[in-house]
Amino acid sequence: MTILAPLLACCLLADAAPTATPTPTPAPYRIALSIDGYSTFIDQATNGAGVTPPEGAGFAAGSPLSPLTPYDTFSSAASIPGVAAVTQLGVTASYAERGVRGAATLALGAVDGSVQNAAYWGESLLPALNPHLGSTALPYAISFPTHAGQDDGSALRASLVSGSIGAVGGAWLVRGGWFDLQQSDRFVFVQPPLTNSTPAVIVQTAETLGNGSPTLATWPSPPPGLPLAGIDAVYHHGDATVELTNAALPALPGTPARLSMASVVFDRGEGTRFSAQLLHVASGGAILSSTTLFGQAAMLNPGPQGPLPTSQLGGQRETIAGLRGAFHATKAIDAVIEIGRSWYDAYQVLLPGTSRPGGFYHIGLSRAIGRVSAGVDAYRFEGRYASAFLPYGAPENVWSVVWSWPAIWLKSTYQLVDNTIAGSNRQGYRLHYNLDRGPVELHAAFSTFRQIQPADLDVVHQVGFVEGFFLPQQPGAATLGVQHQYAVWAAWHPPIADLALDFVEDTLHRDALAAHPEDAVSLAAPQAVLSASKSFSPFALGAVGVGSYHMRGAFAHAFANVDFTQTVAFAGAQLAESKTTSILIEARHSVFRGLPSIPGGPPPNFNGTLLVVEQRIHM
Repeated sequence: MTILAPLLACCLLADAAPTATPTPTPAPYRIALSIDGYSTFIDQATNGAGVTPPEGAGFAAGSPLSPLTPYDTFSSAASIPGVAAVTQLGVTASYAERGVRGAATLALGAVDGSVQNAAYWGESLLPALNPHLGSTALPYAISFPTHAGQDDGSALRASLVSGSIGAVGGAWLVRGGWFDLQQSDRFVFVQPPLTNSTPAVIVQTAETLGNGSPTLATWPSPPPGLPLAGIDAVYHHGDATVELTNAALPALPGTPARLSMASVVFDRGEGTRFSAQLLHVASGGAILSSTTLFGQAAMLNPGPQGPLPTSQLGGQRETIAGLRGAFHATKAIDAVIEIGRSWYDAYQVLLPGTSRPGGFYHIGLSRAIGRVSAGVDAYRFEGRYASAFLPYGAPENVWSVVWSWPAIWLKSTYQLVDNTIAGSNRQGYRLHYNLDRGPVELHAAFSTFRQIQPADLDVVHQVGFVEGFFLPQQPGAATLGVQHQYAVWAAWHPPIADLALDFVEDTLHRDALAAHPEDAVSLAAPQAVLSASKSFSPFALGAVGVGSYHMRGAFAHAFANVDFTQTVAFAGAQLAESKTTSILIEARHSVFRGLPSIPGGPPPNFNGTLLVVEQRIHM
């Protein structure tokens, strides 16, 4: 507080009214300061054979082939031993005069200890420290330590994060530096997903239908994704809002990617909204090693986990245009229509001249009656839509098992658009039902998506074609795969505590011809979390629970070769210590057991205990 006292005094003096006369005249300007910061302590102990995966050395050396690394299946955060401390403080100063306000944010951050634990288990690091945004301040590198202290590093950085100028009433705003978009349709562009597992009092499934982790009203929400770096302008007039953006995207060192985008939204209120959006992305620099098959030096890498695709890509360009309308189709039914079109090409490709446009189409109908709402959505996400391969600013020590190989959107890459409901080369439907705002709440959904085109080598070598999960097949032997998802979130609110069940099951299936048993896929991945939370007052809450993630089936074999389970027990609490400070405590114990990723190899088994303590300040 000794450091903050001069800042608070400055703020109070700046806002004080003049006292030279009994009736002071309001000043034509106003200076305001706000301070936000946190300190996080992370302690993780992990041991077992799975801490050192058999393919880890090759993966750390740059191979894109995915080993069964030690990771948390619910969050995809690295489960490695280490102790880390993170402190970050942001000070925003604003000055207003004659209807115009200027603002700037200065940030100070310090990290000490396990770099990977700091990057994955705390809040998202400041841009000046975050390796996934291109910062080299921390000695980040893929590694699989067996003991605490083997991936330690430290850094202290101060930086000007952002600056802005705009109208006091919000009619217009121009921002520079690091920022989050004010508006974007997710089928045209979504900010790169966060690389960290944001501290919370409960564990949730990755595809949860729930209302989010219980939290105090004063605790800030996590950001929508990794921020963009560049310039952004917003203009409001009536029900129309226009946003223009030019920004750099997170990218590997020496492989810059830049986004130019324009969007316009007409929001008429009461659920009626129309929008149009256009973006262009271009990447350059060094050649990227990708998990697609349309780049140069394309090859299938044989192994016990199936023929895994790799190729070299460079000089990518993509343009995406989208139109969206949400409106009342009738007095009882609401409708949404989304149409997207993309054009992709690259300089380093296997078959130049084979690029084609791709499309995205979505229509949804829903109805709400009191506490109940239900609807149906139909999607078509073509294999040539949003094809750009864009790795983050650092390779990640966080991968799902190869059996859920997600081609273009492995954890350390993203696809420009939201693919969490329907992914590349898929079409199908989703049903959903919600019962809210009562002693019992229920959210349920079911979806079925099938491949649009068989992913044989004649197709996947064409520029821009992306298959989401299934590995490529030989021409003449291709079959169509299907995936289903069953999801339920149910909550009961008796006086003793809020009880919740969070359940999701994903299944994948693809038939194989007798001559090609390597094409067989039949997987089921059920995951469930049972939690109890209690709000003791507006200033204190706690939670306990257990979770389980299981995957079993066959991948690239005619027999079951996939079988692993992670169970986790957790407890958490939040406490408002004062008007300006709050604290969160999160504790987990995980047990991972399963078959080895290589027949006859070491098992992936490990145990892990995690403790996160975070204190926040807001003034």
